[in-house]
Amino acid sequence: MKKYILAIILTAALVLNIDANAAFADSLDAYRQMIQNGQYTIRYENVMPSSHVTNRDRIELFGSSGLAVAQNDYLIDKPLSGLIVAFAQDRYEEVGDGIFDMCRLTRGDENFFFTRKTDGEHVKYYGEKRNEVRAQVRNRLAEAVEGKSFGDDDMTRLIYAMLPDNLKSANMPRYTHVKSGQLKDGLKYEDYKSTDDGAMSAIRYYFDGDRLVKIASADYREGSDGKIESSRCVVNVLEFKSKAEEKYLTLPSALKDVTKRKKVG
Repeated sequence: MKKYILAIILTAALVLNIDANAAFADSLDAYRQMIQNGQYTIRYENVMPSSHVTNRDRIELFGSSGLAVAQNDYLIDKPLSGLIVAFAQDRYEEVGDGIFDMCRLTRGDENFFFTRKTDGEHVKYYGEKRNEVRAQVRNRLAEAVEGKSFGDDDMTRLIYAMLPDNLKSANMPRYTHVKSGQLKDGLKYEDYKSTDDGAMSAIRYYFDGDRLVKIASADYREGSDGKIESSRCVVNVLEFKSKAEEKYLTLPSALKDVTKRKKVG
């Protein structure tokens, strides 16, 4: 086991090109604070999406606490664009390729799942059927156990890796800051590492000045056959700001809310 762990650490260091003489910096603090404040707009592109997960029963497209993007056949092996907007208890998420996008709007205790299909200037929305959407009860228990989602699974993991441990569920990995510095192209970076039971995850956050512009990760685990399994992920951060673009926190005008709600009083 020790030789496998050593191989993991050495390989991760090579993949992330860690500079052992780098000076410490912490540009990530501002972004942690945005997430903790619950008010932000994030745009990103996942250029190396994770492996496809087969949805064998073909019944449930959306996950219990987020978008089950990896279960969507159309989006397999494609770069993914994502948008997350949050303001207090309201949130909006979308993930797709600009032609087909999976979307979720959360308002209070209700979730609205819908898809958007774009063909040139023509946009079509589908909820339970075209142009109609029905609210589902927000699964706060799933959010407490699994955490909130940030678009696809990769981006969710990379966002939670930057947060303090008290904001993570029990099954989430704990990351430790190991190094910071500056590359020859002028970009700064911060490296984080998590090790747990024969597995290692290394994440590098890249900054242009203090602006987060890219996140890369390398993950390694010893398989049941004793061989090392690995995966990589690269996310380009297009925008990450503390202002919520509130226009996304209401349903598109083309979608009719057909939810039957109990009358109060």
